[in-house]
Amino acid sequence: MVIGSRTPLPNFKKGSAGNWLSGSFIECNAINDENSEVRSYQFKDPYGGGFKYKAGQHISILLPLDDGEEYRTFTIASSPTRAHNITLTVKTNRPNGATAWMRENIIVGTKLIAVGPTGPFNIADHPCHKLLLICAGSGITPMMSILRWLWDRKEDIEITFIHYAKNPDQFLFNDELKQIAKDYSSLTVHQISTDRPDGKTNNLPNFEQITSLIDMTDHDVFCCGPNGFMQKIEKIVKKAGANHYYQESFGTQIKSNINSNIITNAENLTINYKGRIIEAKKGENLLAVLKKHKFIIPTGCQSGMCGTCHLKILRGSVDMNHQGGLSKAQEDEGIILACSSTITTDLTLI
Repeated sequence: MVIGSRTPLPNFKKGSAGNWLSGSFIECNAINDENSEVRSYQFKDPYGGGFKYKAGQHISILLPLDDGEEYRTFTIASSPTRAHNITLTVKTNRPNGATAWMRENIIVGTKLIAVGPTGPFNIADHPCHKLLLICAGSGITPMMSILRWLWDRKEDIEITFIHYAKNPDQFLFNDELKQIAKDYSSLTVHQISTDRPDGKTNNLPNFEQITSLIDMTDHDVFCCGPNGFMQKIEKIVKKAGANHYYQESFGTQIKSNINSNIITNAENLTINYKGRIIEAKKGENLLAVLKKHKFIIPTGCQSGMCGTCHLKILRGSVDMNHQGGLSKAQEDEGIILACSSTITTDLTLI
């Protein structure tokens, strides 16, 4: 998109007054099965607020699982232009996991606590003239949020949308993509099967196949999917001469920073958080300490990329080494990422 040349927003129907507050309830008001494994949950603010976020960002939901309450993080698939609802499109993974719990327990009327939305992976912070949205499987969800936002705004930029799935039965949002492509002259959509009719798997994606679909020169590339898929795409787009490359990170724990050995000879420190004062050792990882003391902290990648575990320091300091999960403005405000922070002084946090 070209800064300064965006068309005015259409007059969207306002279904809310004010903004939903992070840390409060969201209420399921619609459910739709996309296929046998993927379900979309639509949520509203039960108090009538609207949701403010950037296309591509994610939100964390507190789920009452059998082993205790745990936050799980999901990309928002809907567009910020439709602020009265958010939609999470979720693939059911392990039979006894969080996504299976959601399928079995969430019904219309279910209320859950959520925090966010957040995340540096979003189109609003990375304006461009030419855009490639490339994804695999349920990694399509942030791409749909971005595409829906661009379409609602009638952004005049060149967009190529590539979605990989094992077979056509697993293509998501097929009808909607076809309809948008029909009405949006700057959009090209490719939906590609990776399995062959003989049951074997094609070596897709690969450099030759992708570059036959698009010349990536001067393109910004947004990518989401399994970790191996994103690693492959990153190599391909760099070789192809793309302008910038961004990948979703909350669902891919590249390297966990939260393992923290007890430093027996280190200085004793205190952390004041949520009305409790807990003890810590200088040099310990902040997220590990908070979890050890039974604080439920929303987390995603646990490698400093997604920005989910952000806290604000009111007093004290940490040694932080995040991987792009915070902006400079957030750091200047005293925002930190717990997963990437080493305790150096007594702390007061909110």
